[in-house]
Amino acid sequence: MADQQEFQDLEGGVGDVKSDLMRQLYFQRNSQHSTDETTDRKLVSLILDHAKRVIAHPSRPQILKRDSFSRAPFGEIAMEETLEENPFLDDITPETLQMELTEEKPFTCVTMIDASSSMSGDKHLLASIAVAVLLLEIQSRDAAVITFSSKAQTIKRLSQEEAMESTVLKFLKSQPRGFTNIASALQEGLNQFKHFGMGKKRVGLIATDGRTTEGGDPIEVAKKYDFLVVLHLHGPGSHLESSQAMATHGNGICLEVETFHQLPRKLYDAVRLLARR
Repeated sequence: MADQQEFQDLEGGVGDVKSDLMRQLYFQRNSQHSTDETTDRKLVSLILDHAKRVIAHPSRPQILKRDSFSRAPFGEIAMEETLEENPFLDDITPETLQMELTEEKPFTCVTMIDASSSMSGDKHLLASIAVAVLLLEIQSRDAAVITFSSKAQTIKRLSQEEAMESTVLKFLKSQPRGFTNIASALQEGLNQFKHFGMGKKRVGLIATDGRTTEGGDPIEVAKKYDFLVVLHLHGPGSHLESSQAMATHGNGICLEVETFHQLPRKLYDAVRLLARR
C-alpha cells in the first residue's frame, strides 16, 4: 500500500482536511461488509472536488462554427459572409443571416487503468481522482473507462450517457485484484470503438507500469490504435521500455508518472494533449 505521503504531496491538497477525510472515508468504505450510501455519496463528492482542484483552469479547446441565425441566434453576426451572399442586405431572413459561434472541440477517448492487486489502497483512491478528472474534461458519451487486471472490465461505455458520480462510484467498487493483462485492456478499448460506430479515431489512454504478467503481447494490439497515450507508472519492477514501445507502435506518446500522486495531474495533461490534436 502506498504511504500517506502520496496525499500530503497532492497538488492543491497538501495535508488539508478534505484530503484527510477523503482518505478516511475510502478506507472506512473498504472495511465495511455492506454498502453505506451516505459514505459513498460523501466520498464521491470529495473525489470530484479534488479533481476540480487538479484541473484548476478548465479551458477546453474551442472550434469556430458558422451557421444561420435561425439555428444559432446567440452567436456574433458574420457580416463578411452575409454580404457575400447578399451584398445589398435586402430580403434578410433568419436563414440568410450568417452567425459565428465557438463550441467545445469534441473528441473521443477510451481510458484504461491498471486494477491489478498492486494498485490497491491509496493508489486505487488516487486512480479514482484521475477518473474524475477525465470525466470532468470529456463529455460523458465520448468517454469510456476500462479497468484491467487478469482481464479487462468496462466501467463506462462509449456513447453511454452517465452521471460522473455513478462512474466514479463504479470505479471505487471495482477493487484491485489479480495479475496484469495489458493486451486484454487494449483490446477492450478497441471493442468500444466498434460499438460506437465507424468514423471515430481510435484514441486511447492507458495507465500502466508496462509489466505484463498475463495474456498476449500488448504491442500487437497497440498497433491498431490511431493514437495511444501511455501513462507509465514508475515503481518497483516497472518496465519503461515496454511502455515506450506500446506508445511508439500505437502512434502516440509515453508520459512518465514519476510518483503515483502525480497520476491525476498527468492524466489531465494527457487529456489536454489529446484535445489539441
